[in-house]
Amino acid sequence: MQFNSFLFLLFFAVTWFFYLLSGQKRQNIILLIASYIFYAAWDYRFLSLILFSTLVNFAAGKMIGNTASKQKRKGWLFVAVFINLGLLGFFKYYNFFAESFIRLLTWFGIEQQSMSLHIILPVGISFYTFQALSYTIDVYKDEVKATSSFLDFSLYVAFFPQLVAGPIERAAHFLPQICSRRTLSATLFKSSVFLFLYGLFEKVVVADNLAVLVDKVYNGGEMQGFTVLLATYGFAFQIFADFDGYSNMAKGLAGMMGFSLLTNFNGPYFSRTPSEFWNRWHISLSTWLRDYLYIPLGGNRRGWLKTIRNLVITMLLAGLWHGASWMFLFWGGYHAFLLVLYHLLKKQCDALPVFFSRLLFFHLVCLGWILFRAQDMEQLSYLLGQLFGNFHIILDSEHLLMLKQLLLYVSIPLLYQYLQVRSDTLYPVFSWPVYARSLLYVVLFYQIVIFGFNNAQSFIYFQF
Repeated sequence: MQFNSFLFLLFFAVTWFFYLLSGQKRQNIILLIASYIFYAAWDYRFLSLILFSTLVNFAAGKMIGNTASKQKRKGWLFVAVFINLGLLGFFKYYNFFAESFIRLLTWFGIEQQSMSLHIILPVGISFYTFQALSYTIDVYKDEVKATSSFLDFSLYVAFFPQLVAGPIERAAHFLPQICSRRTLSATLFKSSVFLFLYGLFEKVVVADNLAVLVDKVYNGGEMQGFTVLLATYGFAFQIFADFDGYSNMAKGLAGMMGFSLLTNFNGPYFSRTPSEFWNRWHISLSTWLRDYLYIPLGGNRRGWLKTIRNLVITMLLAGLWHGASWMFLFWGGYHAFLLVLYHLLKKQCDALPVFFSRLLFFHLVCLGWILFRAQDMEQLSYLLGQLFGNFHIILDSEHLLMLKQLLLYVSIPLLYQYLQVRSDTLYPVFSWPVYARSLLYVVLFYQIVIFGFNNAQSFIYFQF
C-alpha cells in the first residue's frame, strides 16, 4: 500500500475520519491498529518481526531505566543492540556475506556448496530497527526516560506515515507528541496539505518519469559518454525526488494528525562541501550515524588519524545500511574519501567561489550516484569508461528529447531547492502571496493529473 495509490488515500481518509472523532488515548489505539494494517498490507508475516523488535526495546528500556547498576545497564544495552543488529544482519546481510565468503574460498581454489537462504527482506526493517534502537541507547545515556506505556512505544516504532522509509525519529522528539494531546490548527493543516501535494508531485511526476529515462541507460545496452551523463543527472534527481517526495508526504500526513516529523532534506544539491551535503541529505540517518557511531568512536577528538578512521568506518557502514551489495559499500567508501579529502584541503575548498564550489561538488555527488546505481563492477567499469573515455556531445533527435525531458522534470525541484537555500527556510512557499501559492498548487495538481501515475514505480528507499 504505497502513498501514491488510490487504495492508500482511501485507507488514510478512513483512518483520519475516526482519528478526528476520538480522544487522545483512543487516537493512539486507532493509529496503532492502522499502522499494523498498513504494514500487514506489505507482508503480514513480518508483523511478528516488528512486534518482537518493539517488545525487545521496550523491555530493555524498562530494565535500563529501573536499575542504577552501570554493569546491568550495559548488559541490557548489549542485549538490545545484539538482538536488533542480529535481526537486521540476518534478514538483510546473511546472503551477502555467505556469497562473498563462498567467492573468497573459490578464489583460493576451495569448492564449497552455496550457503544462501531464500530470505525475503522485510520492508522498512533498516528504518524501524534504527529508530527502536535509538530509544534504548538514549535511555541508557539518560537522554530520555523509559516510557511505561507499551501502547505509546508501539506507536512510536510503527507510526505508519514514516514506518517504511523514515525519517528515523528520535524518542526525545516523537514520544512526547504521542503521549500528549495533539491539536490541528488551520495553519498546520494547510502546510501539511501542501507538503503532501508537493511530495506526491515529486514522486509521481519527477521521480517516476525520470526512472523511465534512467532505466533505459542503466539497465544495460551500449551507450556513449554523453548518454551516461544525462542519465546520471536524471538519477541524481530521481533518487532525490523519490526520497524527498516520500519524506514530504510523510510529514504532510503526520501534520494532518497534529504530529511534527524530523526534516530529512534541505536543499542538498546546493551544498558546497561533503560535510554540508550530509547535513542536508537524509538528515535523520546522517545524524543517527553521527550520534550513535561517529561520536562514540571518538569523532574528531583523538587526533587526525583516528578522525580519518572514524569517518571511513561511519561512511562504509552508511553505504552498507543502504543494501547488501559491494556497490553500496564502494559508494560509502567514495563519500568517506570526499570527506577526508575535504578535511585535508578545507582552507582551499572554503576559499572557492560559491557558484563554482556548488557546481563542482554537485558533479562529485553525481559521480558517486554512478557507483550507487550501477548493478555490478562490470557495468560500473563500462559506464566510467564511456563517460571519461568516449565522451562527446550529441544533439541528435534522441538525445535532444532526453535533454528536454530531463529539463522538464528537474526544473521545479531544482528551483525549489534554490529557494530553500536562498531564503534559508525549508518552506519558502508559505511566505508567498496567496495568488502565487494558489498558482503553484494549480500547476502541481495539473502536472500530477497529466504526467503522474503513467509510470508508477515503487519508492526506491523501500528496498533499504
